[in-house]
This record gives sequence, C-alpha cells and structure tokens, in this order.
Amino acid sequence: MANTNGISLGRVTVQLLSGRAIGHVLLLVNSVVLARALGVDGFGEYAYATGFAALLALVPNLGVTAVITRAVARGDETGGGVVRAGLLIQIGLAVFVVAAAPFCAAWLPEQPVPLTYVILAAAQLAVGSLSWPYLAVLSGRARFDLVAKSEVLAVGVATACLVGAVALHRDVPTVLAVQVVAALAAVLIARRVAGPLIPRGGGRPSWRAVMQQAMPFGAATAVQGLYTKVDLMLLGQMVGAAIVGLYSAAYKPVTLAVYFGGTVAGALFPLMARPFQQAPAAFSRTVRGLLAAAPAMALLLTGCAGPLLRVLYGPEFRAAVPMAMVLAWSAAANWLYAPFSVALQAGRREREWLAALVGALVLNVVGNLWAIPRWGGVGAAGVTVISELALLGSVLVLASRAGNGLVPEVRQWMVGLSAAAVGAITLWWLQPYGEIPATGGALAVYTGLLLWFRSITIEDATAVAGWVRQAVAGEARG
Repeated sequence: MANTNGISLGRVTVQLLSGRAIGHVLLLVNSVVLARALGVDGFGEYAYATGFAALLALVPNLGVTAVITRAVARGDETGGGVVRAGLLIQIGLAVFVVAAAPFCAAWLPEQPVPLTYVILAAAQLAVGSLSWPYLAVLSGRARFDLVAKSEVLAVGVATACLVGAVALHRDVPTVLAVQVVAALAAVLIARRVAGPLIPRGGGRPSWRAVMQQAMPFGAATAVQGLYTKVDLMLLGQMVGAAIVGLYSAAYKPVTLAVYFGGTVAGALFPLMARPFQQAPAAFSRTVRGLLAAAPAMALLLTGCAGPLLRVLYGPEFRAAVPMAMVLAWSAAANWLYAPFSVALQAGRREREWLAALVGALVLNVVGNLWAIPRWGGVGAAGVTVISELALLGSVLVLASRAGNGLVPEVRQWMVGLSAAAVGAITLWWLQPYGEIPATGGALAVYTGLLLWFRSITIEDATAVAGWVRQAVAGEARG
C-alpha cells in the first residue's frame, strides 16, 4: 500500500488487523462467557438492552470523529481546535444519551427487560463514546498501530472485568454495570495514547461550524446503526427475547467478520481524503483483495456455522445455525461495498452515501415487518442479505459516476461472483460427507477458479506477505 506521512499504510493496516483480531477474539470470548453464564433467556435480555442502546448510538455518532479524522489527515491549520471542539461536543452528546434512554425505552409498547438494564447499557455506550475523538486523531495520523494498541488494551480490561463479574454474580445488571467501568477505562487508555499526537495550536471553531461538517457523516452513521440493529429490536417486539438471543449468537461471528472488512477499508480514509485524478493503487488492490476474500469468508462461515456455534455457545443454541448460514452472505456484501463507502465519505460525497443507506434502511424495515412474523430469525437474516445486496448495487452506481477508476472492470466482478456461486453449489453437494470436508472442498474449488482466471496472483500474495513482515518487524514510523 501507499505511504502516508512516511508511514507504510500496508504495514499499519496489518498491525491494526492483528490488533483487532486479538480484540475480536476477546469479544467473542466475552460473548461466550455471557451466553453460558446467563443462559438463553438472560443472554436475550442482555442482547435486547445493548441492542436498544446501540440504536441510541445515532446521537454520539453525529460525525464529529469523521470531521476530526479528515481535518488531521489533511493537515488543516485548525486541526487542534477541531479536536478540542469535538471533545466538548462528544461530552454533551454522551450526557444526552444517558438522560434520553429510559424515556425512549418506556415509549415502546412492549418492555421485555427492566428499564434499569437499558439505562446501564446506554451509560456504557455514552462513556465509551468519549474515547472516539482520541482514536480519530490516531486515524488521521494514519497511526493505526496505536489504534490497535488502544483497542486491545481496552478490550483486555473489559474481559477481565466481565470474568470477575460473572464469577461473583451471574445476572444481567451486574454485567452491564461492570461494562460501564470498563468503558471508562477505555477512555483513559485512548487519551493516554493519543495525547502526544493531538495537533497543537489553531483557533477552536464554533460548535455550529463543526456540527455543520459533521451532520452528513452523523446522519449516515445513525442510519447505518439503525440499519444494523433494527432487526434485533423488531425481533424483540414481535417474537420475544429467546429468539433475540439466538439471533444475536448467530450474528456474533458475522459481526466479527464485518469488522475485519471494515478495518481493511477504513484504513484507506486518510489516503482517499486527499485529492487524486485516478484511483490510488492501494485502493484498487484493496478492492480486488476484498472481492476475492468476501465469498471465501462467506463459504467458510456457512459451512462451519454448525460446529462453530456448538463449540462457542453449546447445544442449546443449535437453532441459531440456519440464521448464521444466511447472515454469512450479508457480511460478504458488506466487505464488497466497504471501500467504496469510505471513498465516497472521504471525497466529500457523504450525502450520496447517506441516501443509499436510507434506501437500504427502508427496505430492511419493510422486509422485516413482513418476514419476521412468517419465518422469525431466519426471515430477518434473509432480509439483511437482500438489504446489503441492494446497498452494494447502489454504492457501485455512485462510485462509477465519479469516473476516476474506483470500480473494477466488469470481468473481475463476473469471475468473482461466478466462482462464489460454484463454490456454494459445491458446498451444498458435499454436505453428506460432513461439514468440514464440504467446506474445504468448496473453498478449494472457489480458490482454484480465481487462480485459473488470474483474479488473484502470486504477486498479490507476495505484497501481503511483505506487509506482514513489516508489521512483525516493528512499530510504524511517524
């Protein structure tokens, strides 16, 4: 990948991926600990409370962090002032979230969990959001290695707190209260790491000026948050907490996969925020890599959904397997549109990205209202896949209108999607021979087709290996 201010973007991206892999493994451990300690019903109550709180993320996610990242990446003279203003705005938004949570929850017709659970979950979100401006500074500096360091330390503290909580009291309110403490620790860690890299000087812009820049980002983030969480809320309202627990368990491996693709694409933001006439080579290489990797990831999660959920959550969660198999393909679509969404937002086309998200959200809500009463969690999973595919199509149309080579040629898409279809057919055909052999056979066929049509090459593998060696060799310069 390209160099950004003397920092190898490929190297720090690999470091960020490594750090987030560790962090996500710990998050998965946390999920398993919670599921086994709380049981299906308790885990469902926890998932509903945190899912409802996540809907309130539209408030602290008003786009301030994106403004900070872009200002720092561009080297704006007002960068330091933007950071200071952003911190004050974030504090105000966090206070509002905690105050508004119980009123919003009480407004709903059904109350599947006590309001205390919702308040604690909202407090965790609000406190944790205070670390976002500091992480935005690190992202603007392209110091994704330090972002990874901060996140791993924070998740490590959260895991230790969680294990201690369930050892003492296996109940939902204790778990949520401890997670508020862990969120405060995450803020302190991020502040410590980012402090030396915060730009100095520069007049502080008015809150109004920052919010005017932030609103398109914030609206897009809010719609995306609703888009990814509305299915949990509708399931809780229409079929009960037990199905929410199963759906949440099915979604957890898929969510981790989505974060991985988002991490790769998100690292492009500082690069894509700068003017360019033709798509940077790093962007094109990332798109090609995700186009090859996304179907492989979906085939792996689909084929191994049964063993994975049995090992992680136990036999009582076996009803979640069909949901996980369907949801895996929503993660693949997410990987495919992630770099284009980053390019649109970094290139000041965030309003177009917002319009695409609104369309996907409307489709998601309408589809879930129709599908959930008929097929429950599997119906919600199917609607998620359809919505993600519609969003992918919209984003590709928007990116192609720029006329600067962001979208790969049609042949690459045809080869990738055809190979994915053949791989899925192979997976289904080999099912009688067992889940693991079927998955291995499907991946072998898929990879062989990509190599045959040269969608992936030895040079690509060599480049990735080089970034890994650089990441292992030491910390990024900067």
